[in-house]
Amino acid sequence: MNSRFQEERRQPPYYLLTGLLLGLALGFVLTMVILPVQYSNVPPETLNTTDKDRYRLMIAMAFQANQDLGRASARLGLLRDDDIAGQLIQQSRRSETKSDAQVLLNLAQVIQNPLVQPVVQSQPTYELPATDHADFTLTSTPFPTESMTPTESINETQPATSTPQPTRQQSTSIVQNSPTPNLSSDLPFQLTENEIICNASYSESLIQVEVFDAEGEPIPDARITVTWSTGQDTFFTGFYPEISLGYADFTMTPVTIYSVKVGNIGEMVTDLTASKCTDDSENTFWGSIYLRFDAP
Repeated sequence: MNSRFQEERRQPPYYLLTGLLLGLALGFVLTMVILPVQYSNVPPETLNTTDKDRYRLMIAMAFQANQDLGRASARLGLLRDDDIAGQLIQQSRRSETKSDAQVLLNLAQVIQNPLVQPVVQSQPTYELPATDHADFTLTSTPFPTESMTPTESINETQPATSTPQPTRQQSTSIVQNSPTPNLSSDLPFQLTENEIICNASYSESLIQVEVFDAEGEPIPDARITVTWSTGQDTFFTGFYPEISLGYADFTMTPVTIYSVKVGNIGEMVTDLTASKCTDDSENTFWGSIYLRFDAP
């Protein structure tokens, strides 16, 4: 009788293990499904990559409106990035729209060159009429015109100009009146970055070029020569200051092979052609190429 009672006592308490497993399962369901943990007032450095991109874009848009570099730098500093301007440039290349990319690049340029005056929103801008030729309407405070009589008005019939977007079609019309290249044409520029850009929001396949001096400052008026089997084109940087003073681009034709050189004695980059890219919906499109040249 006693031996049988002792054997029953030696059996492990399986009911305790069952209760533990049920408690863990119930706690998991409560914390993950029914009552999930909600975070608030967390520091920006704890955000995931997608939310950090949204955070940078909001700061860049705010800077575009108020031009407050101190506030923008302080907010970006909360992300604890080692290279704030570099992160903005990288995000601009994966932006969904060109307008977002321009805003991010504008802030990155001002952070890298705080003494360079950015494009101020209060400068006079013209509202584009519905027709190709019409009277201009000044939307901001006009500059003083002491010689203007009360009967004079700003009525000029001429082609309207708007903020250029990074497309080669617009820059071709400007090249005809391009400035005389400066001494940067005689610098031996070297290719320091060559990257394929797969951005479905681009309407064209571009060769995007940025030119920098030895201190990392963008160089305007740098001559860029693009050649292919049946032709050649020459254009200059600096016509898109809202992107970068050292920026220029060229529209590629798919399958065509191009070569690019900056200045007179710069490195010749060959075998450049548009690559096929695939978006999230498995649709294929032609990608772009980003080239960075630096002076020694």
